[in-house]
Amino acid sequence: MKDNREALRPYLADMSAVEKHILEAVERQRDDDDIKQFPEALQLVGRIESTLKSHLQTLDRQLEGYSGGGAAGAVKEAVTGVLGAIAGVYDKVRKDTASRALRDDYTALSLASVSYGMLHTTALGLSQGTVAELAKSNLEEINSLIMELGLSIPRVVLKELSFEGYSIDTGAADLAVKNLEETWRHSAQREKAGVGSTLGGNTPAGSSTGGSFSR
Repeated sequence: MKDNREALRPYLADMSAVEKHILEAVERQRDDDDIKQFPEALQLVGRIESTLKSHLQTLDRQLEGYSGGGAAGAVKEAVTGVLGAIAGVYDKVRKDTASRALRDDYTALSLASVSYGMLHTTALGLSQGTVAELAKSNLEEINSLIMELGLSIPRVVLKELSFEGYSIDTGAADLAVKNLEETWRHSAQREKAGVGSTLGGNTPAGSSTGGSFSR
């Protein structure tokens, strides 16, 4: 009989590696002069950083319960394809604008979101309640950050255009945010009706694809 608890180890290791690599990129952004031009964006980057650090601590505590566990071992065992995807999002050489940096955060956190969904589902299926609850809690925080990023990016995009000397409609940012909220709300409604799923089921509430910008 296989050990249900042991089956979670690679998922926990994968999750730790994903968040560690995102954290490394976010720490670089914190010191970026372009990001510093946008106080709200800088604050959001700070919240992402603190959230990821907290998650890594909780994941490491779980991994230390396994032989050879802990964050160092987790990174070594992480799935190469997942880390390759993160590396593809964040290019250390490329110098990005603030809006593109936030876009990269959105993309990377979306990968973390689906990874936490997999961890949560696996833990539920294996009757490992502690890990299932940890994954659910961290997933909620990740999805909240994804939605914050989605609402922040339009304002940064327009401010960058203004800095470049373009004439900008002062109401465009609010309209863009309103339109984004509507599209997410409509997507959630369609999925609840069973239209948005190609697998015959609905997207779990609180996922990054089925969430809502409603505040």
